[in-house]
Amino acid sequence: MNIRFLFFLFFISVIAHAQLTISGKVLDEQNQPLPFVNIILKNSTIGTVTDDNGAFTLTINEKRGRIEISYVGYISQVIRINSKKKYLTIILKEEANQLGEVVIVTRPKKRLKKKENPAYRILKEIWKRKKSNGLKLVDYYQYKKHQTVEVGLNNLDSVFLKKIFKKDFDKAVSEIKYDNDGINYYIPVFLKETIYNVYGNNKTKEIRTDIEAEKSKGVPTQGFIFDRMTNTFRDYNFYDNNILILNKTFVSPISTAGFETYDYVLHDSTIVKNRKHYHIYFFPRRNGDFAFEGNFWVSEKSFSITKMKMKVHKDINLNFVRSFTFEKEFVIKNDSIYLPKSNLYEGDFTLLDKNEKNKGLTIRKTNTFTNYILDEPQSADFYKQEIVKYTPKQFLKPEKYWKKNSKAENTLTYQIIENVKNKKKIKNLTGIINTLASGFINISSSVQLGPFWTFFARNEVEGLIVKAGARSFKTIHDRFRFNGYLAYGFKDKKAKFAIESKYLLTYKPRISAGLAYVYDNEQLGSKLLNTNQLIGNTFGTGALVTRGDNFFLSKINKLAANVDFQVKQNFNIGINMTHNSIVSAAPDLFSIDYLNENNTISSSVKDVSTDIYLSLTPGRFIYGLGVEQRYGRILFSTFILNYRRGYKGFLNGTTNYDKIQFLYNQPIFLGKSGLLDATIEGGKTFGTVPLTLLNPIPANQTLSLVRNTFALINYYDFVTDTYAATHLEHHFNGFILNRIPLLKKLKLRSLVTFRVAYGTISDANIAINRSSIQYNAPSNRLYYEYSVGLENIGFGNIRFLRIDAIWRSNYTQVNTTIPQTPKFAIRIGIRPGL
Repeated sequence: MNIRFLFFLFFISVIAHAQLTISGKVLDEQNQPLPFVNIILKNSTIGTVTDDNGAFTLTINEKRGRIEISYVGYISQVIRINSKKKYLTIILKEEANQLGEVVIVTRPKKRLKKKENPAYRILKEIWKRKKSNGLKLVDYYQYKKHQTVEVGLNNLDSVFLKKIFKKDFDKAVSEIKYDNDGINYYIPVFLKETIYNVYGNNKTKEIRTDIEAEKSKGVPTQGFIFDRMTNTFRDYNFYDNNILILNKTFVSPISTAGFETYDYVLHDSTIVKNRKHYHIYFFPRRNGDFAFEGNFWVSEKSFSITKMKMKVHKDINLNFVRSFTFEKEFVIKNDSIYLPKSNLYEGDFTLLDKNEKNKGLTIRKTNTFTNYILDEPQSADFYKQEIVKYTPKQFLKPEKYWKKNSKAENTLTYQIIENVKNKKKIKNLTGIINTLASGFINISSSVQLGPFWTFFARNEVEGLIVKAGARSFKTIHDRFRFNGYLAYGFKDKKAKFAIESKYLLTYKPRISAGLAYVYDNEQLGSKLLNTNQLIGNTFGTGALVTRGDNFFLSKINKLAANVDFQVKQNFNIGINMTHNSIVSAAPDLFSIDYLNENNTISSSVKDVSTDIYLSLTPGRFIYGLGVEQRYGRILFSTFILNYRRGYKGFLNGTTNYDKIQFLYNQPIFLGKSGLLDATIEGGKTFGTVPLTLLNPIPANQTLSLVRNTFALINYYDFVTDTYAATHLEHHFNGFILNRIPLLKKLKLRSLVTFRVAYGTISDANIAINRSSIQYNAPSNRLYYEYSVGLENIGFGNIRFLRIDAIWRSNYTQVNTTIPQTPKFAIRIGIRPGL
């Protein structure tokens, strides 16, 4: 009897062990539950259906298998199941009722002339209505936008997960999501939700966007890398001819010049909700171009885009990008107006190369649009007002709010993030990402060392320099920041240092104050304009490899203060106060002597001055609400105006003088031809001043490329009190080399540059000069340099190198003690980028 009973128990345990029970929920693309969905185990008769809430439970006598999920009017799915994943959230996509045979559409083998292509007639109608569709058809509108941005690690295998979760592995894999391949796993590490209320007045072209609520959770990155990544995708308007993504200009598939970039295939007509639509596929003519591959649906009645799905080609000339996917869907309102319903932007990024087996980083941004109200105007003043975010917790809402407004799948995502954010392996991985992006290494929860790329330097005066820097840092929202460095030169055997502190006095209006003390050597012949940067740029003293002699250094002992006031976003005014004692760092080799008012020679300068500056940067993307704000990678224009007044006698100041300077930079996007980066700057010094207070044309004696400097002159070759300079760089972004068969596989990008300078020096300033520099200004003949170059040089995704071949114009070098500069040189730049 006992034996029978034990045998019975053994038999039952075997059956129970072999059984698998899974549960979950089936939703549509708007996250609404779908009832009565069929869920069948493949190659069997075992199945179930969802209840009124879209929920289901299924038990099978297998350890693993595949289930098919099907529902009338929706695209069926087949999903792998096993004991490691017992809860599923399944999203079914609505299918169109196709007329005719369903086929796979591929690139046409024969390219039709534009007017022979059946899609041309439809695209012409779209072009006619590009400026009069959607929200542009009404005078006033308002709607609610729910934006979700998610960052996660993808392509993770079970070995990696076991190292993370260890004894909690089984529980973890039952909660986390499968990757897109249905085999490996995906772990979210950052999620941010924002709900906006948007109001528009098309008559005055005013748009007001108010944040209603926001919520975020993620691993403690101690930096800004995820904040920058979450803003990778903006809301793009595909009706524009060109779309700017990652500072690269993509040609829109519905551009008026689209036939120069794309091949179009009119697939068929489609009936969607009793309305006829045309279905058009598009393919880039050259796979390496900045273009898309995908399809869109067009309403026959209004020729409005109703749905668009597209991606970039896998061979596109973009680094770190394994894939980009874009989806847009529209909803009809008032039987004639198609309004945005949802947007999905998703990117898959990898570090070393684009191999499908490598782990990667997924960035997913979704927007859903609801609660449309049309042609109900607000008051005229209402659209001019704006609610500006100025504190980190300004729009936080209680959990009760988010239970009502958050999407169902986001609740589970928050739970997963909470479970993994403190895992050591996850923290180490995200910490490495942040260190590579910022240059700083965390040594505690509030202190970072860095930047690590300035650790070593060299020049003729100091020899080899070791430099260690540090800063206080908790989050990008810190109101207080302290940073500094300590350096030591092994040749002059002297220590140098700098310390700086900043504090955000008020959030609204945004006012900050800073104080710094610097005791170091600087290359004053390498820069023209500086506004609120209290600790100066050290590239002229800090390169390991240089050409010629670099003993033209000044030893500075500077105390400086700054107050900065934000008039409005991207518009700042400020004042600097400086007391700076300047002597030569190598008097035997470089003299800064001048004749003072007593007709005696002085070897030092005390510059006591104030600067009033204005900075205008329209279009610049700012994130972070602390004293040091971060800026996105989106290019923007810059205008800076600076007025300086020097005081004689006050705090032992050497001389009275006035100086006015300006800089204007404008990136100009030229479609698929690339980007022209143009900078114009100029200035004038009023009064008689010594060498250290004049304006040398900025030289660069390092072997690397430095922005807005001249590579083939020496420091102080040109000394001016009135100057103007122009710097032009045109980046073709592969437009030329992608068309050369033998070179396009190398993914190189070509560029050209042109730089020119003009300046004068007054007789009065020449008369007091007793320095070792003989003044020479490019007044009778412009000095210019031009170059051709290649960028995006490297292997896989690691393509940081740029090489320029540079030529210069002829000029007379009056300082015979300085070696003659070369007429031609090769220079190397290192700039990580996409």
